[in-house]
Amino acid sequence: MLEGLKVNTSIRRFLLISILSFTTLYIGATYYISRHQAVHEIEELFDAQLAQSSYILLNLLGDSVATIDQRSKHLPVVYYGLNETRVADKNTLLYQKKVAYQVWNKQGKLLVKSGSAPASNFAAFREGFSSTLVSSMDGNSENWRVFSLYDEDWDFWLHVAESESIREELAQGISGQTLKPGLLMLPLVLLSLIVIIRMGLKPLVQLAKSIKSREANNLSAIQLGHTPSEMKPVVQSLNDLFTRLEEAIKREQRLTADAAHELRTPLAVIMIHAQNAINATDGQDRNLALGELEKGVTRISRLLEQLLTLSKISPDTIPLEPLILYPLCQEILAQMAPKVLAKHQDMSMKCPSSIKTMKLNGSGFLLEILIRNLIDNASQYTPQKGRLELSITQNESDIILSVQDSGPGVPLDQVDKLTDRFYRQHQQTGLGAGLGLALVNSIVVFHGGELAFKASQLGGLWVEVRLPIFKDDKR
Repeated sequence: MLEGLKVNTSIRRFLLISILSFTTLYIGATYYISRHQAVHEIEELFDAQLAQSSYILLNLLGDSVATIDQRSKHLPVVYYGLNETRVADKNTLLYQKKVAYQVWNKQGKLLVKSGSAPASNFAAFREGFSSTLVSSMDGNSENWRVFSLYDEDWDFWLHVAESESIREELAQGISGQTLKPGLLMLPLVLLSLIVIIRMGLKPLVQLAKSIKSREANNLSAIQLGHTPSEMKPVVQSLNDLFTRLEEAIKREQRLTADAAHELRTPLAVIMIHAQNAINATDGQDRNLALGELEKGVTRISRLLEQLLTLSKISPDTIPLEPLILYPLCQEILAQMAPKVLAKHQDMSMKCPSSIKTMKLNGSGFLLEILIRNLIDNASQYTPQKGRLELSITQNESDIILSVQDSGPGVPLDQVDKLTDRFYRQHQQTGLGAGLGLALVNSIVVFHGGELAFKASQLGGLWVEVRLPIFKDDKR
């Protein structure tokens, strides 16, 4: 429901209005239900009293009706009620005017009636309860509840009636008394709601103040004195965000510092070669300087490309999808074959048929960079007419991509440094910036895999990449 709120609507106002509306609705529903129940109970109670009064009146009027001359012109006999001058409680008179009775003979002649009863028949000559609409002298109509009895001994009908307005007034009085306390308590409920909501939202206010008072470079975890269970996921998510931001900033700062340090030397070399080309007196020296200049630009271009790739490796920016590793390796080998053959190196690939269609969950873009760097690194440190071998195998949970070369290899005490940024084992012969294996390691970690180094059977370095096999959850 909060999703439908406008941006400028406060939670406090929303809760206050919602709870107050619910409370009002609850009071209204209580009033309606209590009124309905009151009417039902009053109907039963008054009908029982009406029937009891009818039987009592029947016994009392029996002897009186027997003495009436039914041929008299002075019928009906009218019995008036209490003397108003002798009654202190006027409500008794009001109630009396709401009760009436009639006595009819079998021929349909009215013999006796009360002062509040009309001259017309209350009901048909049929025993039991019935309802009728009676018109008063002022022209208004009113519903009456009637109970009819037949006296077999004296052969007359008795109708005892009661105005239904009495029942309505009593039902309204009872339901009104039920509603009145709720209405009187409503201001107190409103005040209590304001206090309760303010106390409930206090941790949220504290969180807002804590974030607002922070310095821009303060990415430490948020600590509140009391954190409700509903707010713990929010605080935890913010702390996780601060941690990721801090790690990203440190990574970028470290990368920037390393890049600035590493770019200083190649830029100086490019400047020297450019000056040599400008100052060259003959074409051969100029071409030599321009060739060295081209190599320097290529190296810096590769370095910048690797740095940009390193900065982009994030689950938030690079999606993963099921893909087959074997055809990707084939494609990259074909693309890099001219460069490898230019050094007269022998390059081969081994992969069992059962693995050629095996999938892993990864990024084709990053895996292409990984394979290209492994092959390029192996080719770069392998001498002329050397040998490179790429193989794909598997174990229970991983696809294993291995690249071996017949180069000089790496001493065992230097293996752990291979994934450090800008580290190069063979500083003089290597043309790279020392980011290739660092980039490979970042891609492997991104895919949840492992990177390992060992001595190759060909005499050089053996690089092994373990990547998790794709598991289809739908199966």
